[in-house]
Order: sequence, then structure tokens, then C-alpha cells
Amino acid sequence: MSNESGEIQRLRRTIEQLSDQMIRSKEQEERTLTEFSDMNNELVTLQRLLAKNNNSLEAARQQAVDAGDSKIAFIAGISHDFRTPLNGILGMAEMLKLSPLSEEQENSVSVIQDAAKLLLKLIQDLLDLSKLEAGQMRLELGEVDLQETINYIVRLLEPQVRKNGNQLSIDCDPRISTLLEGDSTRITQILINLIQNANKFTSEGTVRIRVTLMKDDEITQMIRFEVEDTGIGISEEDQNQLFQPYVQTEQGRSSEYGGTGLGLSICKSLVTLMEGQIGVDSQEGEGSTFWFELTLGKKDGNQSANQSVASAQKHQGQDMDDEAPSVSVLLADDNVINRQLVMLQLKKLGITQVDAVVNGEEAIAAFLSKKYSLILMDYMMPVMDGLEATRKIRSIEMDEMRHTTPIIAMTGNVMQGEKDKCMEAGMNDFIGKPFTLEILSKMIEKWQQSSEPTEVLNMSIVHEIAELNTDGDRTLLGMLLDMYRTDTPGKIEVLRRHIVSGDHVAATEVAHDLKSGSLSLGIRYLSTLFAQIEQFAKEGQSRKAEPLLDALLPAYQAACAALQRVSKD
Repeated sequence: MSNESGEIQRLRRTIEQLSDQMIRSKEQEERTLTEFSDMNNELVTLQRLLAKNNNSLEAARQQAVDAGDSKIAFIAGISHDFRTPLNGILGMAEMLKLSPLSEEQENSVSVIQDAAKLLLKLIQDLLDLSKLEAGQMRLELGEVDLQETINYIVRLLEPQVRKNGNQLSIDCDPRISTLLEGDSTRITQILINLIQNANKFTSEGTVRIRVTLMKDDEITQMIRFEVEDTGIGISEEDQNQLFQPYVQTEQGRSSEYGGTGLGLSICKSLVTLMEGQIGVDSQEGEGSTFWFELTLGKKDGNQSANQSVASAQKHQGQDMDDEAPSVSVLLADDNVINRQLVMLQLKKLGITQVDAVVNGEEAIAAFLSKKYSLILMDYMMPVMDGLEATRKIRSIEMDEMRHTTPIIAMTGNVMQGEKDKCMEAGMNDFIGKPFTLEILSKMIEKWQQSSEPTEVLNMSIVHEIAELNTDGDRTLLGMLLDMYRTDTPGKIEVLRRHIVSGDHVAATEVAHDLKSGSLSLGIRYLSTLFAQIEQFAKEGQSRKAEPLLDALLPAYQAACAALQRVSKD
């Protein structure tokens, strides 16, 4: 019995141990479930916080975008508001200077011009800084002819340099390629700023421009630009903070020199945008050398930037008075001073057939009642702005199969985004306020020549097709025209999308196809437009083809109308 009793005791203890383990296991399971539930609750809470943070971040991002858009809109409005009255001041002063004046009066007009130009420079610096801070400054890559750029700058600034008693000298490395690729406008802007600074702080001395080849390979050249002066120099302390916004040297802050302290900051930002470097070497009292280095792409000199868009343009030198009787202009501008100024400028150019209106609605009404050689359209006007008026005019031309009238935007808002809006609306070109008589003259000359009648069809090819008979009642020319009408509008729209999106390969293929189809029907002018676009796209410069896009549909419609008449005859 004792053995049996011992066995029972062992079994009891084993059962108790198992029960105890089961209880502890159950408790552990409950604790684990509790911990899991707590963790799950924490996870849910974190998810809610994350969602809330995401919403906050999205709201903050949208707020930043809205703030950026508001800033851009503000910059655009300020640009227009400042430049519009400045256009009147500079333009009227220019017109006044062309009239007979006494020496005292001529000096007074020169003071007005100098003061207005200084104000314009200060405004431009502020707007450039705002665009750079907003990330809206964009490079416009194209051909850079450094020799031509330097020559232009010398012609522009040499009178100022001589007025200060200084000599301007040039040293340009002959190893530099004739044509390079970069942003010629920004390079010019930087050089002008540095040269004007050098001249401002130098008297009875020398300002020297040096352009040197630093590195040369198969596809690029590194160029170093230096502007050296013999002026007052810059202390080491001032050099350390020289390229910051609104920072000027102690001497530069004096009323003798003036300025905002923005010029060098903008130069640095532009050089950085072009992935270059900028700096200064100077000793106080011994002059300064400001320099910047840029790597520019090489271009094939034989291509010479496809000047096909402007190939019909003639340079100034023609007597515009000879063409005056055939030029009629519609001027749309709500600012009375600018209307008077432009009408005086046009009269000075020998153009007297001018109708002036104050808003877009009046511009459309005038366009419907009379044929104009050219339309000068202000961007911002009450009732209907220049963009909407242009869209409606282009729609009328398309509906009524009219010849396209060149429309030139006139605005004080010179930001690239606003220029793009003008082109998208159907305008042909852009002239920024303030503009001189010479600029206006060149613009009118350019588009007056471009609007001259072109040979729509190659009649020898058309007649050959027309003389071929078919077995049915319809002529072969009529059948081919119907096929052409079916396919071409859609292809033109596809071409437009490829050009705007920068798909060079696809644009080349579509443009070539359209060119070939047009040539086979004897469509001359439209095929030349397709050929120009094809060439631009081949070279990866689709942006240069964008101004041609608006000419395609009117040219297509004119060709179809001409072929229809031949087919009926």
C-alpha cells in the first residue's frame, strides 16, 4: 500500500505542477494579449497621428505652393505696374530728345533718362532677386557667340566708361569656339553688371575684360571671364560678405556711388544656376578683378543655330518710310500715356494708319471691322485682357479662313512664364516695357516682312496631279485632298504635343511624315514649316520650334482652300 500511496502522491504533485503551469501559462497568455492589445492601440494612435501629420504636411505644402504662386503673381503685377509708367517716362524722353532742343534742355532730358534708367535697373534687380528666391528663374539655352556678345557690351557701355574718364580694353582668347551653347542673356547680364561696377568705382583709369579658355574637350569648353579695374579696391573684410544680398562695401554705401547691393548677389545666383563659380581678387586701393567660370557646350559652327525662323528678316537700315503706306496697326493698351507714346513712336517711323483701343473687347471689334498689318496688344487690360482677346482673334481667323495677323504682346511683366502664356494664347512675339524706338522699329519690320504673302502651293506639281484621271467621277486631286484633310489635323496636334513636351525623336518622325505628305501634294509653304520644325527637333532644340506651331493650322487651312479651288476648276 505504501508504494501505491507514494505513487498517488507523485501523481497528485504532478497534476498540481501541471495545473500550476497551466495557470501561469494562462496568465502569461492574458498578459501577452493585454500587451498586444495595448500595442495595437498604440499603433492605431500612431496611425491617426501619422494621418494627421500627413494632412498637416499636405496643408503646409499646399500653403507653400499657394504662397509661391501668390509671390509669382505679386512679382508679375509689380513688374507690370512699375514698367508701364517707366515706359512712358523713357519713351517720351527719347521722343523729346529727337526734337530740336537747346543745350540746357538736352542736358535736362539726359538727366531724366539717366534717372529713369537707374530706377529701371533697381527694379530689375529686385525682380530678379524675387524670381531667384521663388525658384522661378530659368535658363534659356541657345547659341552663345562670345565675340558678338563682348562687342555688343562694348558698344553699350563704352560711352559710360569714357564719361568716367576710363579706358575699356578687351582681351579674348582666340582658341575659344566661335559658337558655344549656354544662356547668352544671363552671361551678358553678369558681364554688364561687373563692368558697370568696375567703372563706378574707377576714375581716370582702366577697365579690362579678359575671356580665357581654361579647359577644352570634345563637347565642352570651360571659359573664365575676368573684369579687372584700377579703382578703389575692396578690403579683405568686405570681400568675405560681398556676394550676399543687400551687402555693400563701406565705400559702396556712400551716396557718391549709390546702388542697392543686389547686383553681385544676383550675379552669384545666376552663375550658380549655370553650375559655375564666381569670385573676386582685390586689394584696397589697388583695384579689383571679378571673375566667373562657366562650362559651355560646343556647337557645330556650320549649323549656326538654324536661323530659319528669322531667315526672312532684314536688319535695320531700310527706310521704313518707304513701307509706311502699306502698314496699318491696331494698338490695344488701357494706359493713356503708353497709347500716346506708341502712337508718337509709330508716327516717327512713318506709320500713320493707327487705330487705338483701350481693352480686348474693343480690339476684337476693331479687328472684325478692318484688316490690319499688325496688332500691338497690351497684356493686362480691363474688361478683357490681351490673352483672351488674342485667343478670340485666332478663333475668328480659323473659322473664317483668314490670313493670320501678327500679334505682338506689350507688357511690363517680363517673366518667362508670362512670355510663355502669351505664346500659348497665339501671340507671335513679345516686347517688354520699357522699349525704345529702335526696338519697336525692329519688331514691326520683322513681322511686317514675315506677314508678306507666301507661295502656298507649288502649282507645277498640283497641275501634274490634276491632269491625272481616275476611273470614277472624282479627280485624283480631290481624293488625295480628302485623305490629306482626314489625317493632317490630328498629326499636327500630335506634333504640337511632342514639341511642347520636348520629345525630340517623336517630333522629328511626325514632322518628317507631315513634310513628305505635304510635298507630295505640292503644298509649298506648309511643308517648309514642317521642315524647319523637323530640323529643330533633330538637333534636340524643340523649344525653338514652338513659335512655328501657331503658324501650322492657318497654313494648313490656306493650303486646303487653295487645293479645293484647283480641284473644282
